[in-house]
Amino acid sequence: MALDLQNVSRSVEGRMHIHPTSLTLRKGTMNVLLGPTLSGKTSLM
Repeated sequence: MALDLQNVSRSVEGRMHIHPTSLTLRKGTMNVLLGPTLSGKTSLM
């Protein structure tokens, strides 16, 4: 089982917070999402 995110992006007021990205999270694994403050980590999740 896995969670697939394909070409996810987000912009607010014309400013790109998450550039198109793809990610696969597999069951039974530990994943870490790193980035600077206000880079869109929480919005992605």
